[in-house]
Amino acid sequence: MVKTITGNMTLAETVTEVPKAGNILREMHIDFVNGGDQKLSDAAFEQGVPLENVLYEINGLDMENTDGIDIKYMDEMSIIKYIQRRYHEDLKDELPVLTPYVEKMADQDESLSEVWEIFKSLKKSMTEHSEEEDVNVFPLLESYIDNPSDSKREALKPRVEKIRNEHRDVTGFFHRLREITNDFTPYAGATGILRLVYDRLERLERDTLDHIHLENNILFQRVGLRAS
Repeated sequence: MVKTITGNMTLAETVTEVPKAGNILREMHIDFVNGGDQKLSDAAFEQGVPLENVLYEINGLDMENTDGIDIKYMDEMSIIKYIQRRYHEDLKDELPVLTPYVEKMADQDESLSEVWEIFKSLKKSMTEHSEEEDVNVFPLLESYIDNPSDSKREALKPRVEKIRNEHRDVTGFFHRLREITNDFTPYAGATGILRLVYDRLERLERDTLDHIHLENNILFQRVGLRAS
């Protein structure tokens, strides 16, 4: 059954029901991944955007995810595998390929040196973060899902809290990138490399926030590991 999005729904509920709503909220600088418990109406008010405009846009979207998969009907184990396949593997491919382009863009335009510095921090953080999830957090989480126990839950709590803090750091990097790139909008006369980098950075932001939403607002919530 298709749900109509209302202002009383939380940001997490909104993006879970209509995954592409994340694109609208992202462009409005609304943090739906770390602030998923906030009501849509309150977030729109804080940004000075009429709620009716936001609802009109979101309710006009189709309900499917960008790859046609509806996460709502996946179990927790399947979500973990999906995150690893869809996001972790893509990161391993994308970050090394994008790196020389960002560096060259910054070399060509000194005013964009901060983009290069932020990207290096982002790359390091995301690489270490996904490795920590694959090697330590997800195996323990899978064990807990398969055979819950208090000891496993207590072992998971600090690891998940660390993951959530890293999520805040990553979203902060993207927030700053949006500020200094005018929402990834190339300026008049921009080089082809700059246009490519802005496009790829925005795509990386979209995928990363979708990834974090799956963990913070769906996976961790389902297994009872809510934010402290």
